[in-house]
Amino acid sequence: MKKRIISMLLCVVMCFSASVTLTGCAAGNSGTDAFVIMTESLDGLFNPFFSTSANDGTIVSMTQIGMLSSKLNEAGEVDVAFGENEATVTLDFEQSELNENNETVYTFVLKNGIKYSDGHPLTMEDVLFNLYVYLDPVYTGSATIYSTDIKGLAAYRNQSLGADSDNNSEDTINQTAASRASQRVMTLVQLYWDTNKKINGSSASTNNVTYQQMVEAIKAYNIQADLGYLSAVATSDKHSEITYQNLLNDYELALTYFREELESDYKNAKDAYTESPYKEHEEFKDEVFCFMFTEGFITPEYEKIPGTNKDDKSKIKGFVYNYNNETITTKEAAIEKVYNDTVTQSLDAILLYWATASKLNTEFTAKAKEVILRESAIGGLIVPNIEGIVSLGHTTGIESVTVNGTDYKVAHDHDENGAPVNEDEYDVLRITINGVDPKAIWNFAFSVAPQHYYGKGSAVGVDIANNQFGVEFSSFDYMRDVLQTPDNNKLPMGAGAYKVTDRSGSDNPDRNDFFSNNIVYFKANNYFETVGEGISNPKIEKVRYQVISASNALAALEEGSVHYITPQYSKDNYTKIAELEKKNFESLLTDQLGYGYIGINASKVTDINIRKAIMAAMNTTLALDYYASGTASQIYWPMSKVSWAYPKGSGDNITNDKGYPQPGGTFNEADAEAAIQSYMQAAGVSAGHPSLSVTFTIAGSNLNDHPTYKTFRDAADLLNRLGWDVTVEPDTQALTKLATGSLEVWAAAWGSTIDPDLYQVYHKNSTATSTLAWGYPHIKAAGSEEEKNILNDLSDKIEAARETTDRGTRSALYKEAMGLILDLAIELPVYQRSTVYVYNTDVINPDSVPDVVNPYSSPLDRIWELEFNEGAFAGKSTVDVGLIFAIIASVMAIAAVVLTIVYITKKKNEKSPMLAYAVTLSDIEAGNVRLPGQPKQKKQKAASPAICADDAQAEETAPEQAEQTNENESDTEKGEEEC
Repeated sequence: MKKRIISMLLCVVMCFSASVTLTGCAAGNSGTDAFVIMTESLDGLFNPFFSTSANDGTIVSMTQIGMLSSKLNEAGEVDVAFGENEATVTLDFEQSELNENNETVYTFVLKNGIKYSDGHPLTMEDVLFNLYVYLDPVYTGSATIYSTDIKGLAAYRNQSLGADSDNNSEDTINQTAASRASQRVMTLVQLYWDTNKKINGSSASTNNVTYQQMVEAIKAYNIQADLGYLSAVATSDKHSEITYQNLLNDYELALTYFREELESDYKNAKDAYTESPYKEHEEFKDEVFCFMFTEGFITPEYEKIPGTNKDDKSKIKGFVYNYNNETITTKEAAIEKVYNDTVTQSLDAILLYWATASKLNTEFTAKAKEVILRESAIGGLIVPNIEGIVSLGHTTGIESVTVNGTDYKVAHDHDENGAPVNEDEYDVLRITINGVDPKAIWNFAFSVAPQHYYGKGSAVGVDIANNQFGVEFSSFDYMRDVLQTPDNNKLPMGAGAYKVTDRSGSDNPDRNDFFSNNIVYFKANNYFETVGEGISNPKIEKVRYQVISASNALAALEEGSVHYITPQYSKDNYTKIAELEKKNFESLLTDQLGYGYIGINASKVTDINIRKAIMAAMNTTLALDYYASGTASQIYWPMSKVSWAYPKGSGDNITNDKGYPQPGGTFNEADAEAAIQSYMQAAGVSAGHPSLSVTFTIAGSNLNDHPTYKTFRDAADLLNRLGWDVTVEPDTQALTKLATGSLEVWAAAWGSTIDPDLYQVYHKNSTATSTLAWGYPHIKAAGSEEEKNILNDLSDKIEAARETTDRGTRSALYKEAMGLILDLAIELPVYQRSTVYVYNTDVINPDSVPDVVNPYSSPLDRIWELEFNEGAFAGKSTVDVGLIFAIIASVMAIAAVVLTIVYITKKKNEKSPMLAYAVTLSDIEAGNVRLPGQPKQKKQKAASPAICADDAQAEETAPEQAEQTNENESDTEKGEEEC
């Protein structure tokens, strides 16, 4: 018999309620069994070739394995690691002594059977693809493999033979490309200036050019008369094809990057003002306010330092709004306001000084280099490959090799995926370099990203024997449009222990869901065990990285929202960690592979003597007050004390007449004052001179909570007493500005590399952002002869230290080089600190964590071996918002039916209103009340829930419950059992 309509309605509502409740529970519970790790702010550029920040690099590394790894030997020194028990591409490796041709040969035997996380095999094709990306002349990432003198590399990069195929030729190309890129930018800048004068008059005090006015000016511009622009974008035979559209595209590109920069600023601003002097003001709880404050549309009013007219930037008394804060109340409106005002009034600043400018300059320089090289290679590549990089099985007849006493058959037959056909044969890579280079081996430890993923869409296929490596030579468009697609930048892929996912555990997450709401989602790569016989798949299925500021790390750990942190080891945190260790937490301590320093930009503080005066004012011992006794020490050389090359013994102090820091680490204010005045005299300036107006920048939002604050504070006081105008201020965008060379004087910290090689950070030809921070472009173009000589001498010393493996010789050369860095007065070393790792032992089994860590490793180095404690999440209960909403929805649905019934009954019984309102559900079920149109029938019992479930197919359809390198000093969800 058919059930009555109302009975079905009620049952459907009940089943819908149960279904929604289960769904809500599933959505809210997918994270309880995830290992949650703290990370500080992320840029979100997770491309293994182009990631630049240390935090982004950590995210990428979860998905990658390298050619080689590292480990400590019995002598406590770092060696390369490889083999079946290591997560490396290399099965066996050997480095030769210098041969008769003054060459060093590196031989790598690749493992068979490694699979990427999508099941595609990792082969020699991938290895060579990665090398040719990193060594391409227009590669713009941070890797510096190109600095190794690989045989034939210069000839390949310069597309020249003989005497011209040297580094001097490449220097010339780089300088020419940089000059052309600058001209390309200045075309837009000059057009903006000219348009402003035309519209507003030559005497206008401010710029004001709308987007449409700029577009019209670009369309009217005679692009064919601008040879500087033409030479930056096309070879001479293509100049006639260049139109105003190319310039308009540049303008639109700049605006696109600028809007992206503002989006990033907004994301970072909302969490940037959590400490004093900001947390005392309610306004900083509003993310729109924080953003507008960051962009300078809100000006703070500071209290004055007693007895002076100078602002005390640790005490804010009010704010001045430079916009209508009553109408600008949303993210979209705020960004649009900043965007429109800046594009109209300060386009030149966007093109020259914002982070957008650095991005444009990098891309325009790469494009200009492409143009220069293609001008010399019209008709095909003169040098089609790098002579010193050889796959033995693809380009030679060598049948076998002996590596470390073991014979290996060389694979010459490969399947359609590039893998050796025969299991007992191996692909073998040989790299030959000129002379010796102690850093080379670490350059060759690069991660091997998949060619089929990152090279998808390339016009060049892979055919190793015919010099095709999946990389379009010297093509900026390839670097931008193929290697850096949105998915490639947001969704890293490789053969590492983990692969990308999202909150629901998808195998194919959307690129916006992998890193979402400050959480990064990983799941185990079940092909990871193919990396080696001694490698197993991860024991922990799900891992998340939760963005948390260092200042909140310990609180987040204690409350359970994260399970593993790397906090600042300040005095306060030292005490808190000691208390946590009495509970269910454990810490591991080691020296940091890096150090804290003070930097000075030579393009902002252009006189070398003014820079020396600033350094002489710094009492670096004050930075140690930030740390607990024994967890930090003063340093005197720009290198981590961890390194074997750091000067040891009595000679580790600077003992010359520079005046900074003082011999023995002591600071005498009278001596410092005398040194400052001496440097001022050498610079030809006196009190009140404009060049003595300088800003000291603390990275972050809190002045006081930084190791170098006291050093900056006292130095500013001393200099100001001598007629300077020095201000100390925090800046949440400091690291971004540092990468563009926009800061004057700043405090930061380096993360060092295993080898003490100084090339990347200090060599004049390095493409790293550090050279912009130091102001190298200014020194090379307009510096004094003294500065140029120091920089050239410094670079020569760095190169000389690369030409020997003798540590004694290298140490002596590095000591000379570091003295020159101090002579150039661009960096002042401050402190060496300890690094502490703290984790929750209720969650992570301590037996699976290394007992001891060292500066070259962390407890997460072999993360696949970590395991949860049994029952780690049992009884953990948190509020499930989805469940709450499901319950509310169910109640409302039932209420709606009841009210409908009551209303209908009332209408039917208008003569007896009291009876209508008194109708109950049991009356309806019993047949005492009929709905309109319902036929009369005999009384019967109400349908049981079991019958309802059968009719509605609820049991079958109810959803199942789901499971789940400059540096600045996550929510968990419920598990299914809580449903």
